[in-house]
Amino acid sequence: IKECDWSSDVCSSDLYPLTYMIYTEPFDKMPAKARDRVLKRLHEVLTGEDKSERFSKIAATDKKNVLEILRATKPNLPDYWR
Repeated sequence: IKECDWSSDVCSSDLYPLTYMIYTEPFDKMPAKARDRVLKRLHEVLTGEDKSERFSKIAATDKKNVLEILRATKPNLPDYWR
């Protein structure tokens, strides 16, 4: 995730594979500020708050599915994820 260029087609079109990294120990051990920024940015994309063209290729259903999966399975998400 850290090295993901959020404007690239790889990251913007492959959300399901991207999310597995959120469940890893290295992700959980990232400095809090960096982890919080990644989670905030991901939330902006998945909720549609970020309406930029670079994420328009991601189907709304894919965004919704990933958001729901993360909400249901990732402990300790910030309150704004609920």
